[in-house]
Amino acid sequence: MYADDTIAAIATPPGRGGVGIVRVTGPLCRQIADRVFSRAHPSGGWSPRHLYHGRVIDEAGAVLDEGLAVLMLRPHSFTGEDVLELHCHGSPVALRRVLKRVLSCGGRLAEPGEFTKRAFLNGRLDLAQAEAVMELVHARTEAGAALASDQLTGRLSARLAELRAQLVHLKALVEAQIDFSEEDVAVDKDELVNMAVHSIDTIQALLDTYTHGLLIRDGVRVVIVGKPNVGKSSLLNALLGDERAIVTPIAGTTRDSIEETAEFDGVPVVLSDTAGLRELAHADAVERLGIQRTSTKIVEADLLLTVIDASCPIDAEDLAVLKTTNGLPRIIVLNKIDLGELASVRGGVVNGEAIVSISAKERRGLADLRRAVVGHVTEGKNLERTGPVLTNLRHHDALTKAKASLDFALESLRAGHPPDIVGVDVQDAIHHVGAITGVVTSEDILDRIFSEFCIGK
Repeated sequence: MYADDTIAAIATPPGRGGVGIVRVTGPLCRQIADRVFSRAHPSGGWSPRHLYHGRVIDEAGAVLDEGLAVLMLRPHSFTGEDVLELHCHGSPVALRRVLKRVLSCGGRLAEPGEFTKRAFLNGRLDLAQAEAVMELVHARTEAGAALASDQLTGRLSARLAELRAQLVHLKALVEAQIDFSEEDVAVDKDELVNMAVHSIDTIQALLDTYTHGLLIRDGVRVVIVGKPNVGKSSLLNALLGDERAIVTPIAGTTRDSIEETAEFDGVPVVLSDTAGLRELAHADAVERLGIQRTSTKIVEADLLLTVIDASCPIDAEDLAVLKTTNGLPRIIVLNKIDLGELASVRGGVVNGEAIVSISAKERRGLADLRRAVVGHVTEGKNLERTGPVLTNLRHHDALTKAKASLDFALESLRAGHPPDIVGVDVQDAIHHVGAITGVVTSEDILDRIFSEFCIGK
């Protein structure tokens, strides 16, 4: 499970940038530092956590790059091992040369997530905190980053530790009835029931946060649909505050889906502009492909913004779009109100649905539309949370199983079943809760979790 060797990888994202970092961890860090980095002002040994200016050199002493180096000694590092970081220029070519030099000195290329995996194995992070690292890296919004940071600091882990301690205490009381049955050691049945109920309520409270957590982490997929030339691309640009999509007076300009992420009141929204919906017989071959992709996007959407040209009476193409999206989660958007409002969609197929009038061109009504989107996906519930929030399917699955085990235990307690039967179910619950933070785990689970990380993290 744990290899006591030295690993290295480029820790910064692919591409060009001002600074790139090659990260190394393991027992050879100090030796590698001495061999690959020539300090501008050598003065004795390496002081931990001090940045040194100098040059990265090859085996012949030729300069590969100029930059900074820092050595962090165990256990006071991210991985709990010695860590060396070489801060170089952010050139992919230069970073590859530096990495190759490090590997030639005895290191090996790190596997995905191996740095964080070593932090877990060395007790620097528990498993839930390690997964929060990945959540933070992939956060789309400030709210998502805040949730990940909250989990990284151990807030969820602390709640789970309290829950596990409660369950261990419950199991100890149950087993006392077995171990001291001949000594008439009495444990109040009502006390055991209350403890089980309290633990179940604690788990359920965490499970109830999962939908909220997914919304903040993954966002909502909002697809803009309508017939050609109703202003779908203009609406996308207006909501993004950027000219992302091409806008022309020519119908059918958008031939493919365009996808961008925005933030509406802290909720990440993945916006998709799509090709206009109309009869395939009236479209050319390329536009037909776009329309087919639009149909796919409609099926995948969490919410549709069905756009109607408010300046024109409803026609057969509008009715076809309304029929296509009828019964699906949607908001009717009456666009181009700056040109007048002749369209009437109130009643009929859209009776009782949200209708928002806007002008994408003049940026009018956009705040109302954003509020309508957020209100729809949150069902009017407050997004603010004071406690830990679940965002991970593995955590949700483990707590669901823990609750099911406790439900069985509670049923046995109330029915007066033997304590050894109760104890088995309580132990199962303890196991499932412990699996979240890695108190109990397996190598297969660890490999699956950390394989989803990027290399260098």
